[in-house]
Amino acid sequence: MFFQSLVRNSACLLIAGLVLASCAGQRPPDGGPVDTEPPVIVSTNPPNYTTRFTGRSVTIEFSEYVDHRTVEGAVFISPSLGTLEFNWSGRELEIGFVEKLRRNTTYVVTIGTDAADLNNHNKMVQAYSLAFSTGDDIDRGSIAGRIFPRKDSDPPLGVMIFAYRLHDLNADTLNPMITKPDYVTQTGKNGEFALQHLSFGVYRVFAIRDEYKNLLYDPEVDDYAAAPSDLAVTPADTLIPDLWLKLAREDTTAVRLIKVASTNQRHVLTEFSAPVDTSSLKLESFRLADTLTQSVLKVVSIYPVFPQMSSVIVVTETQSSKAVYRLSVDSLRGANGLRVNPTARSLVFNSSEAKDSLPLRILSSSLPDTSKDVQLNPELSLQFSDAVEKGSVEKAISFADSSRNSIPIDFRWLSDASVELTPTVKLASKTWYVCRVGMRSISDLFGRRGRDSVKVFRFQTIDEELYTSIEGTVSDFDSTDRKGDLFVVARNILKRDSKEYQVRLGQDGPFALRNIVEGKYVLLVFRDRNGNKRHDSGLIHPYQPSERFVQYPDTLKVRARWPLEGVELKLH
Repeated sequence: MFFQSLVRNSACLLIAGLVLASCAGQRPPDGGPVDTEPPVIVSTNPPNYTTRFTGRSVTIEFSEYVDHRTVEGAVFISPSLGTLEFNWSGRELEIGFVEKLRRNTTYVVTIGTDAADLNNHNKMVQAYSLAFSTGDDIDRGSIAGRIFPRKDSDPPLGVMIFAYRLHDLNADTLNPMITKPDYVTQTGKNGEFALQHLSFGVYRVFAIRDEYKNLLYDPEVDDYAAAPSDLAVTPADTLIPDLWLKLAREDTTAVRLIKVASTNQRHVLTEFSAPVDTSSLKLESFRLADTLTQSVLKVVSIYPVFPQMSSVIVVTETQSSKAVYRLSVDSLRGANGLRVNPTARSLVFNSSEAKDSLPLRILSSSLPDTSKDVQLNPELSLQFSDAVEKGSVEKAISFADSSRNSIPIDFRWLSDASVELTPTVKLASKTWYVCRVGMRSISDLFGRRGRDSVKVFRFQTIDEELYTSIEGTVSDFDSTDRKGDLFVVARNILKRDSKEYQVRLGQDGPFALRNIVEGKYVLLVFRDRNGNKRHDSGLIHPYQPSERFVQYPDTLKVRARWPLEGVELKLH
C-alpha cells in the first residue's frame, strides 16, 4: 500500500510539475519554422462600436502571446483617462479605468504598432482602434494619411500621430512640448495611419517619432512634421484623407560668434558655431567700434566663405594702428532660421599691422579645369579672394564652345565675392566648352587687380545618350494654397549622397527632369511657400504649418536612353 501510495504521489507531483512548467513560460515549444507572423487582435470586450457603455474596463485578446511591456507602452486612450491598470491572463489583456468615464463621449482605445509578440518580437503591422461610446452614437470623424521618414533608410513604422482639438485649446499658446494630444495613433508598416472616431471640430495634427514615449514633443530628439494647415472635421466632411507628412529634425541651437581676428588692415575674419543664413547677411548687421574712443570703423563689404558658410569676411576701412575693436553682430540668423545667440554676439580683437597687399585671385570654382560629364545646363560658381567691383567681373568673363562660338550667360551674385554663371541656352551633348576670366580687368573694392592675365576653365558636357529623363504631369487640387512655385524633385536611392535633380514649375502641368543618371528614384513634388527651394516640415512651437507635398507611391527604376514618361503627381 505504501508503495502504491508513493507511486500515486510521485505521479501527481510529476503532472503538477509539468503543468506548472507549461504555465511558467508564454512561449511555444522550441523548434520548427521561425515565427514571422505579427500579432493581431482577435476579439474585444466590449465589441467595437458599442454604445451606452457603462463598464470600468475593456478586454483585448491577441492571436498569440505578446510582450507585456511593449503592449502596455503602446496603449493609448482618447480622450485620456489618466492612469490605467493592466491585468494579464494568457493572451488576454484587461485594461482598467481609474477615472470615471464622461457622459455621451466616444472613447478610442488604440493599440499602437510598437506592440510585439513574445516569441520573435514581431510588431503589429498596423495600429488597432477599439471605439465605444457612453452615449447613443459613435463619433464619425477621421483623418487619414501617410508619413515619410526623415531618411530613406529610416522605418516609417511606429511614428506617433498627435491630434489636438482646437475647440478645447488656445491655438496660439498650444505647445506640444508640455501638452499631451487629445487623440493618438501610430503609423503602420508602410507609414499609413488613420485617426478614427474623432468628434467634430478643428484639429491641429503633428507627426512625432516619440523617442521617449512620453506623448510630448522633445526638440532635437524627436523627428517631427506639422500638417500643412489646421483640419476641420464636420458632419458634411467627416473624412480628411491624403494627409502626407515628411519628417524633419529641428535644430534649436542658436548660432554663436566664436572667433574674430584681423587678417590685415582691411579685413576681419569672423567665425560662427554653425552655418549662417546668407540672406540675413547685411552691412548693418555688423558693427565695429574702437573700445577706447568708441569711434566706429566703417564696414565696406561682407561676404561668406564658401562652402562651409560658417565664416564671414568683413571688409573695413583701414584700421587704426594698435587699436582694440569690438565687433558686434545683430539681426543675423543661422541656417536653422534662429537669430544669433544674444549672449554670444560680440567679441574684441586687435587691429592688424599687415598691409592688404595680396593680388585679387580666384579661390575656388565649382567646375575645376578639364571637368567632364557636366550637365547641359551647368551652373559655374566662382569664389574670389575679396569683394569685387561687380561691373568689372561681368565685362571680363566669356563663354565659348570649342569652335569659339560665343555662349550668352547670366550672372547671379551669391555675395560680393562670389558669382554663379549660367548659360542662357542649352549646351550641346559631349562637347568641350571654355570659360575665360580676364583677371587683369577685374578690380576689388580698393582698385587692386588680378595678377594672372586670363584664368581658363575647360569642361566637357555629358553624353546625352548615356542619360535618361523622367517626365509627367503635376496636378494641384488645392485652390486656396497657391503661394510659391512647385518643385519636382528626384533622388537616386541607389547612390549615397547623390545629387538631387529638381525642376521648378510656375504652375501645375507637365514637367521633365532631364539628363539624369540611371538608377532607382524617389520622386516628389512640393509647394515652396517660403521660396528656399527645399521642402519644409513646419514647426511645432511656435507653430508653423508644413509645405504641402506628395511623393510618388513607388520608387521609379529608370535606364539610360529609356525615358520614363506618364508619371502623375497629384498634390492635395
